[in-house]
Amino acid sequence: MNRLSINHYICPDDVTLSEFLDATVAVGAGAVGVTARAIAEVGAGPLKAMLDARGLAVSSLNSAGYFAAKDGALVDGHDRRMVEAAAVLDAGALCVISGGRGPARSLEAAQSRVRDGLHALAEIARAAGVRLGVEPIHPVDLMTKGCVNSIADTLALIEDIDGVGMILDVNHSWWDPALPRVCRRHRDRVALLQICNVVEPEPSRPRREFLSEGLVDIAGLIAGFEADFYTGLYEFEIFPPDLRGRPFGQALEDAARFMRALAAGS
Repeated sequence: MNRLSINHYICPDDVTLSEFLDATVAVGAGAVGVTARAIAEVGAGPLKAMLDARGLAVSSLNSAGYFAAKDGALVDGHDRRMVEAAAVLDAGALCVISGGRGPARSLEAAQSRVRDGLHALAEIARAAGVRLGVEPIHPVDLMTKGCVNSIADTLALIEDIDGVGMILDVNHSWWDPALPRVCRRHRDRVALLQICNVVEPEPSRPRREFLSEGLVDIAGLIAGFEADFYTGLYEFEIFPPDLRGRPFGQALEDAARFMRALAAGS
């Protein structure tokens, strides 16, 4: 159970940071994914103290990058602050999003900016002792959020950059044939597996769901990662709209129950 992490993104606005951390501990998770919202609310140092008091690690800090969407400097003040916060929190990885292509650039030009920005950010992160994790983004969001979409393209992007791995989000990569076997050849590059299930009520528009429901064989995926000697954390990540009126604590309990059943072999 200590390999289950819960991402802070799940919290509706009326759930305080302390309430979220306490709820995470209550269901038996050993880590959290931290958001920029949490850093802005209390600061990295005080948050580290709150985590230490509860025995919680940090699986990821979200997020930096968005290089393809920037018109100015590829690495900005927000990126630098996120690296500093990741160092204070001893985060397992700082999540890097490539940024959407947008209407003004070709895909090749957008990905070139991502490559340049990632090299620059990686140099800053290495000096701070922070590992970056690039997250492939579902192709449906190519224009708006991420122009690096497949696991293969992500591996090619990070191949020659020391200290950079991948954060694989099931919501974004469930369709990718490389996902179930990525640890066989690239285990050292997998910084984190973010888990949720997926429903697709509209064509080409996946939506996050509780682990126990949906289209994806999450149990089989995790079993495959374990068989390929993945030793990292499993970070449950959904957002308040994905709760669809259900209490956020219900999603935490569902995730914890799901992971307990896997550990018990049932």
